[in-house]
Amino acid sequence: MSKFKEIYQRFLNLANAVEELSEFPTLDPVEQKMLALLSKYWSGKQKITVVEAMHMTNEISTSTIFRYLKKLRQKGYIELVVDDFDNRVKYVSATAQTDSYFNKMGRLMMKATS
Repeated sequence: MSKFKEIYQRFLNLANAVEELSEFPTLDPVEQKMLALLSKYWSGKQKITVVEAMHMTNEISTSTIFRYLKKLRQKGYIELVVDDFDNRVKYVSATAQTDSYFNKMGRLMMKATS
């Protein structure tokens, strides 16, 4: 087995174990994908509106994205922040829970490589 395949499989096993024993609300695969897509903007310190988020991928329909944004909000992974100048515009922002989740997953990746 290649070294990278083994590392990835260790990471998946650790991530699955954390999901089962986690203090975080469970994420289904679509929710995980959504957080990964949103993190691209957040890591670049870019703001992303709800409308932009609904069009960030062609793999998921806009109505499905909107539904999953609502689920992520209910689970505490995202919050909607109203624009300072235009109350009609809302930005999708990460919460402290999301930061903790990403930190925990990052630690698991490091553990998988050791």
